[in-house]
Amino acid sequence: MREIEITGSAASKFEGGYPQISLKDFVNESDATDNGEFVALMKSGHFVASAYLAKQGNGIGWILSRKENQAINDNFFSRIFSVAFNKRNALQGVSSSSYRLFNGQGDGLGGITIDNYAGEIVISWENEGMYNQRRMLIPAIVDNLDAYSNVYEVKHYENGSTIQAIEGISPDPQEFKTIVEDGTVYPIHLEGASKTGLDLIYRDVRKQIKKNSQYKLVLNLLFDQTGFVSAAVTGGSTETEDVDQSKRAKSDLVGEFVANNIATDSQNVRSMDISGFLDYANKHNLRFDLITINLPTFLRSKKGNFNIRKDLTKLLTNVFTLANNEADVFVTTQTTSVNLRDFRSGVQKALVASKHKYMEKEGFKAPADYPFDREYTKQSPFKALWFKLQK
Repeated sequence: MREIEITGSAASKFEGGYPQISLKDFVNESDATDNGEFVALMKSGHFVASAYLAKQGNGIGWILSRKENQAINDNFFSRIFSVAFNKRNALQGVSSSSYRLFNGQGDGLGGITIDNYAGEIVISWENEGMYNQRRMLIPAIVDNLDAYSNVYEVKHYENGSTIQAIEGISPDPQEFKTIVEDGTVYPIHLEGASKTGLDLIYRDVRKQIKKNSQYKLVLNLLFDQTGFVSAAVTGGSTETEDVDQSKRAKSDLVGEFVANNIATDSQNVRSMDISGFLDYANKHNLRFDLITINLPTFLRSKKGNFNIRKDLTKLLTNVFTLANNEADVFVTTQTTSVNLRDFRSGVQKALVASKHKYMEKEGFKAPADYPFDREYTKQSPFKALWFKLQK
């Protein structure tokens, strides 16, 4: 294992538990590689940690172990996956057959996530270096699965990558897999798809939307991958307006309607710019009893780009003008660009600016299958709030 000299501040940082390496942590920046190489990080002849090198976000690698005599081999990775998978045992058969099996650094290994869709296992490689170690990692994953149907992989670090079945451990690859969550059916896109169509982290939000949508006019903004629309419709909504800028989101949603035997004559699905829809809705005096919006970190729009750090309150103020008295509002995001305090404050300011009285019904935490490393990020990227408007 190659030894790399790191700075004193980096040594203190890693000894304190921080897991990701930056280029500035190296005394000689030329020591950095991007191929998944296992290295020993040293400070003046003193072992600090073992790591692997790979570019991901602003980092160039992840810490593996702080034990000097720890061998980085198949047994090492097998233990990591075994511990994580055993923690998911409590989730099996509880309202859903699908959950996150492994959540990257939150489970002790940055650069990889694994989802279980009713036996269809999807491995997501978050950087090329981790992918380059797949010959060691895939057997460690499969050997610790209690049962599975097929195993797939997707290179999230590579533009245009699609989900592909892994030969030898996928006897019957599927293009689609139907799963049931809280009584709602979701078709999961697998072989050849760029995304599965359903982000499992929104599970608890979907449950509350379904419970509170009966007889309501519902607006779903930027609904792609959330499952919010089908949750509302199967919960008994009378009509929905569903708006996303992605054309794929519309086709995926139509597939969900078919799977749930939902008549489409009361569902208005639009592939359009969100600013354009807000103008349209105000012009036609559209008002809703339940609103969901899943905010991205950034969004390009014909009327200007959205940045969650700068434009959160402005956008939501325009959205909340469409809410009836006593409406339910669900605002969600997955970003580290704003913390929960600022996110909540921005939503509350928008409610006041749109002249609504309100009470917060619930602040959702990330589900148990989405742990996060508090040394890496002080709180989960997942943030979700539910407000009840009042007369």
